[in-house]
Amino acid sequence: MIWTTDLMTQTAHAEPLILDGVSLTCAQLVAAAHRAYPVALADDADLRIRQGRSVVEDIVSSGVKGYGITTGVGSQKEFAVAPEGMRDYNRRLARAHSTHMGGAVLPEHRVRAALIILANEFSLGLSGVSAPLVHLVVRQINTAEMPQVSSYGTVGAADLIPMAQIADWLQSQPEALARGIPGPKETLSLINTNAVTLATGADALIEAQAIMRLANLSLALSLEGFRGNLNAISAKVNQAHQRGGQASVSAHLRDLLQGSQLWQDGAARRIQDPLSFRCASQIHGALDELLERAIQVWNEELNSVTDNPIVDHDDRSVRSHGNMDSTRMTLAIDGLRQAFAKAADISGERLHKQQWTEFSGLPTGFSDPNSPLGGVQFLNLGHLAASLITSIKIWAAPSVLLSVGQIADGVEDTAGHALHSVADFERMLGALRLVFSIEIIVSIWAIQKRQLATESLGRGLQDIVARIAPELPIGREGLEVFSIEAIVDILRNIDGDIPAAR
Repeated sequence: MIWTTDLMTQTAHAEPLILDGVSLTCAQLVAAAHRAYPVALADDADLRIRQGRSVVEDIVSSGVKGYGITTGVGSQKEFAVAPEGMRDYNRRLARAHSTHMGGAVLPEHRVRAALIILANEFSLGLSGVSAPLVHLVVRQINTAEMPQVSSYGTVGAADLIPMAQIADWLQSQPEALARGIPGPKETLSLINTNAVTLATGADALIEAQAIMRLANLSLALSLEGFRGNLNAISAKVNQAHQRGGQASVSAHLRDLLQGSQLWQDGAARRIQDPLSFRCASQIHGALDELLERAIQVWNEELNSVTDNPIVDHDDRSVRSHGNMDSTRMTLAIDGLRQAFAKAADISGERLHKQQWTEFSGLPTGFSDPNSPLGGVQFLNLGHLAASLITSIKIWAAPSVLLSVGQIADGVEDTAGHALHSVADFERMLGALRLVFSIEIIVSIWAIQKRQLATESLGRGLQDIVARIAPELPIGREGLEVFSIEAIVDILRNIDGDIPAAR
């Protein structure tokens, strides 16, 4: 895929995203990558970059040992690289790490996001790369068709293989050949980064915010469909604890349910609902806290230097380190995956309870009275949800404790596995959107079965019910194949109209 001419023309007049190495956020990155917004370096970045490069040049001219500058890398770190062979060594290092295996490739916007992260990291001047290389990266972000890059090849200690493929593409540009790129250390700086993992995770986290809103929407509609007891989300209940996430989610639910008849005395069917209803704000609240924390971690990592070694401007040396370790990122996503899986689990309980006569008071599966036909049971929505929730639980298994084995003569004996955690998270998010959409379908079906007037519902739910109810084949089950895709699309398109958690 390539950026179309129309898109490039449209975004050519957009204000550039300024890369200063300290303020890039997930939201900015995703918007810039998906919409092909231009980027530019901060005014003072060039000076920092040139100062860092001068340290590398001094190390080369002095012959002092500098990891990846005058020596090989990994298990070859004890071998010297001759001054006259440094460009050839760096060129071959990129190609040698670019091994292709076939299979999935990164979406073009994700390659572009990885380049934005790379330029942002380089803008601090701690990598020691040359100004011409950084300017080349920025120019390619702003004007070039992105290359095909494999979506595999990282264990969470720098995205070596996909970043090497990007490096090889950059170093093959005519401008690179004319400017003597790559020079000493430049290939190592291009590949020794978690840019692909960060780009993928940023996409996932922005989508996760939308799924969080959808989860709260599905819960609010379940409370309406079940005629639930709203005491569980009341302000008085939330004043009795110090759970910030629960308070935020409960406020969100109260906004959606503002004006609902359920707030009236005696409107709730039960004094106390099943735990999947009654504890939902606590569970969603814990998820909300983890999501906020994961975005904070990601925003900080977007502005961190993982390139090894870094340049010390003060004593004009380089310092070896392990900043490329991604354990912190993995822990953030591992916890988030488990919290989302818990939310999916109770969503499944709620959508089944609504179809269960003993709990809901409605016909089992909303079927037609005294008939084998009709209802959501007849349409297998419960089976679809159960299957999706099973997959979600499988994808929730933690990645951080996976063993990496012994790589590179035992030098690389641990890894963070962040991209593995993020990849499972992306799979989960697609399934979560479907699960919460099914719960919404079931809830609106229950609302219709109870013959509740739309104006009796929470004001934040009325338009959604009015749009989705006509799409449901109530009374027409089995006359033609029902697809939930149209409803999923409706919910995706109205996401901006759903009030966000406070």
